[in-house]
Amino acid sequence: MSALSAMADPEPEWVSAKASVSVYQRIEDVSDAWRRLEGPNCTLASQKYGLVSAWIEAGEIAAADCAFIVIEMAGAPVALLPLVRRRAYGLRVATWFTGDHLGSYAPLIDLERWGTVSDGEQARLWRQGFALLARCDLVHLPDIPAAFAQASGLSAAFGGRMLSDGVHISRYGDWASCDAERRDKRRRKVDRQQGSKLAGQGEIGFEVVAAGAEADGIIDTMFAHRAERFKVQGIRDPFRYGPIKGFYKRAMQGAGGILHVLRLDGEVIAVRYNIEAGGGLYSLITSMHPSPEMQFGSPGKQNLLRAMEASFDGGYGFIDMGKGESDEKRLWCNEKQPLMAFAHALTPIGRVAAAGLAVGERAKGAIKNHPELFDMYRKLRARFGGRVHSART
Repeated sequence: MSALSAMADPEPEWVSAKASVSVYQRIEDVSDAWRRLEGPNCTLASQKYGLVSAWIEAGEIAAADCAFIVIEMAGAPVALLPLVRRRAYGLRVATWFTGDHLGSYAPLIDLERWGTVSDGEQARLWRQGFALLARCDLVHLPDIPAAFAQASGLSAAFGGRMLSDGVHISRYGDWASCDAERRDKRRRKVDRQQGSKLAGQGEIGFEVVAAGAEADGIIDTMFAHRAERFKVQGIRDPFRYGPIKGFYKRAMQGAGGILHVLRLDGEVIAVRYNIEAGGGLYSLITSMHPSPEMQFGSPGKQNLLRAMEASFDGGYGFIDMGKGESDEKRLWCNEKQPLMAFAHALTPIGRVAAAGLAVGERAKGAIKNHPELFDMYRKLRARFGGRVHSART
């Protein structure tokens, strides 16, 4: 296998650790290192080999557009950062593979071993890795949990900035604790009423579905429901691209996918698509039947209620519901994890772009904190739709 590699200056402080940095272009060339790190150290869905490989396969992304930075100490991998090169406004940008499809990202790191390295040494290693990236103007790494940004050494190396968005998480030891804290008497009454309305239309069934032939059909139904909802709302369907659908089916198979499914007389009326990681579930997509008559029974909320119970009773420690505000997050989540972004320029035009990203993020934060401006922004977004990159971009 081939890779660009770099050793540090002749007599660095950490020479005894024999630290090295390499950049590979084929995911197969880092599969052993990735799986070795993933087993004990994967805490985010975005760190899973199966998820990134599914994105590459579904989008038929060329190896020339991939870059996997691997840091080794004493010949063993200690950190791995997967990046894809994209074109954006004439710039060559290295960033996360799956874009906005997940709420948080981070390099995969053995934090125990990495913690034995000083901040200055960690920063030097990351800078070496970024310097080895070819055909690239900018490295843009948004949506990194703030605590991980600090522990990984990225903050020490590149500074970074806090984002206006955060990740919403429901974290409880069991369902009873979650239920007692998150649902009051009024909420339980509403849930019973909505459940009765739905049950009045037929037999209700809930199930947890793992990877397999049945899952593929349910995912097709999920996307069909979402497409109809977007049509009714006048929003362009961001999941209309074939590679995107292929990615979710592949990730279901290779990255520990779990579906929470609500049925009415056997028909799928609500779905929650999740990826297992770090002892919890990461919710990527939700859908519900577009029928106005069925919405009186709130199938989405009924499915979520059962999903929360099944997840915490099933031994999961948390449910990550992603970024952005919503009623379900306000109801169920007891944590909001702050996120950071890093933009490291590799060329003069990259420096201009990095400054622009910082200005844009500050503007976004100002809009979100101003109710009237945020309402205007939401109306414009609903009117013109949002372009979600296909797996080919």
